[in-house]
Amino acid sequence: MARWIVALGVVWTGFGPGCSSQGDALDSADSTDSAEDTEAQEEPLLPYSNETCQEFKDGKNKAFEVGEDKRKFKLSLPDNPEGAPVVFIWHWLGGTGQQALNYLGYEAVSGAEEAIVVAPDSDGYSLEWRFDQGASSNPDLLFFDDLLACLHQNFSVDLDRIYTTGMSAGGLWSSYLIIHRSDVLAAAAPLSGGALQMAYAPPADAIPVMLVWGGESDTYSSFSFDEANDLFSELLRDDGHFVMECDHGQGHTWPNGIQAHTWSFFKAHPKGEGSSPYESGLPGSYPDYCSLP
Repeated sequence: MARWIVALGVVWTGFGPGCSSQGDALDSADSTDSAEDTEAQEEPLLPYSNETCQEFKDGKNKAFEVGEDKRKFKLSLPDNPEGAPVVFIWHWLGGTGQQALNYLGYEAVSGAEEAIVVAPDSDGYSLEWRFDQGASSNPDLLFFDDLLACLHQNFSVDLDRIYTTGMSAGGLWSSYLIIHRSDVLAAAAPLSGGALQMAYAPPADAIPVMLVWGGESDTYSSFSFDEANDLFSELLRDDGHFVMECDHGQGHTWPNGIQAHTWSFFKAHPKGEGSSPYESGLPGSYPDYCSLP
């Protein structure tokens, strides 16, 4: 996995937000542990990397301790976040979590749909998110794990409804999470993400995936998101994942209404066996550019 999108180390340099027009499992409990402790350890979460989770608040959260680092994220909470689903939304190169919320329209989801929406900020890495690195000791993967662990500690979130989306660099990071965190994700919807053959490894769990991209003109420099999505779709389907393809043909951007369509996909797919209620056909609420391969 160390070769993940290595070619983009040069391709992505200087690519900004103008792209858009809009650890190991918990140790098993010993025989003296209570049934409650045993049940908690069966949850598919990695433990928080520090001692105690801080209290999360609606809005900006700064100095969240992740290993030895401090990270920032924007949190949009519903009126009652207890037991709510969680949507992670990842920004593009040169963007911020707040911009991802604004431009992709996901801040409205927390109120209207009673979901927790978390939009992390990168730490200034050259590609924003470390999809070009392996999973071992990956600071951004630890950031995801710690955020989820502490969201659960703060709000007892619904672990059957954890989702990820994001655009461009954020789409590539969501694609990376499909490969490395399918055990905790219920479904995913990368926007202009994808994968290369040399970077792909079979995800541990089969999960439904909605791939959204902009056709042959969805490129940056010499990198083709069209080819990356075609390949990712084929590889995922070969490994038993349900895949829905949405090629909007508008290039390296996202189409109007994408928030509503991705959220509809998420709502229809709680954590399960990788199957989908859409296997016999898509609902008519989806645009014509979405189809089953």
